[in-house]
Amino acid sequence: MTNHDDRIALRQRGSALREELHLSGAAEQAPGVAQMLDELVFGALWSRPGLSKTNRMVATLASLAALERRDALSQYALAAAHVGVDAMAVREIVLQAGLYTGFVAADANLRHINPILGEPELDTAHGPDENVDLLSTGIELMEQIHGERARGGYASGEGAPAKLYDLAIRYGYGLLWNRPGLSREQRFVTTVAVFASLEQHVQLRKFAQSAMDNGLDYDAVVEIVMQIAPYCGFPRSLNGLMALERLND
Repeated sequence: MTNHDDRIALRQRGSALREELHLSGAAEQAPGVAQMLDELVFGALWSRPGLSKTNRMVATLASLAALERRDALSQYALAAAHVGVDAMAVREIVLQAGLYTGFVAADANLRHINPILGEPELDTAHGPDENVDLLSTGIELMEQIHGERARGGYASGEGAPAKLYDLAIRYGYGLLWNRPGLSREQRFVTTVAVFASLEQHVQLRKFAQSAMDNGLDYDAVVEIVMQIAPYCGFPRSLNGLMALERLND
């Protein structure tokens, strides 16, 4: 059991880390809440080893975007630069999440955070290159990151899902996964956080395994799912951790 002195140390460490992130303390909507959040969110979770502060911010933004918690998304979008996540990367996290939550949600999220981040500069490098064969590019990337899992389940090319999945290959793997502004690792962090937040456990297991095949270790994947617990709710994170349990066998 955590003793009184341990809790004070957690609270102090959490408060210092929150200030380092330039995040304001929680309003006292109920007695003791602000101190509890410093202790739990920043002292106990944000301060854990196994995942960089940069990737913890990426996971947090992804979860908030997935669940359309826009006030908090705005607060963290502004704080993100203090751990190396610039405005372009924040927008890319929101777009990457939109592939799985819907682009209507992504558009609404971007409309909410752009006044805070500053209006994006037009950059033709981010637009679709009409000379790129999106299908072949998407298949190549899909097979690169998923290996033998690339053509399983609804990606098998059979039945009605294949007709829709063809578009997912073109515009998901062929276009979005190849956009500049966010590293491949950060796109995996985003995707794992989104699927855990949405309790999409089939997809979570698939992308978690692919993340592990592409540079992230099992402990880092676990930390992503733990990191988002205060933002998506502990049951979602706990269910996600249960879904990941056998991946490290």
